Amino acid sequence: MRTEGEAHPLTGRWMPDLALESEGGPTRIAELMRSARPLLLDLANRADLRKVVADWTDRVDVVAADSVEQLADVVLIRPDGYVAWAAGPETSDATDGLRHALTTWFGPPV
Repeated sequence: MRTEGEAHPLTGRWMPDLALESEGGPTRIAELMRSARPLLLDLANRADLRKVVADWTDRVDVVAADSVEQLADVVLIRPDGYVAWAAGPETSDATDGLRHALTTWFGPPV
């Protein structure tokens, strides 16, 4: 289990262009990033974390998808393709961590 303050290994790194299967069909990270908006990518059906981002959906896109290469449960990707925050199944207090990352990078909730 990660301790508070210990970042997921993806945080601060360039997000790999994973092949994904979303509700809209097959896609890739690069396709999802074409809007030049932040993206919360849910790879583990984390409804608790999708609920947290609801107050930022005016600024952050949310996509639930499956991938053969599941590097994390949830990844918050900046518009420049770098990972602002990520969580795996071992991440403690992921809801608080996501709320903090969203506020830090994209301002207060609506």
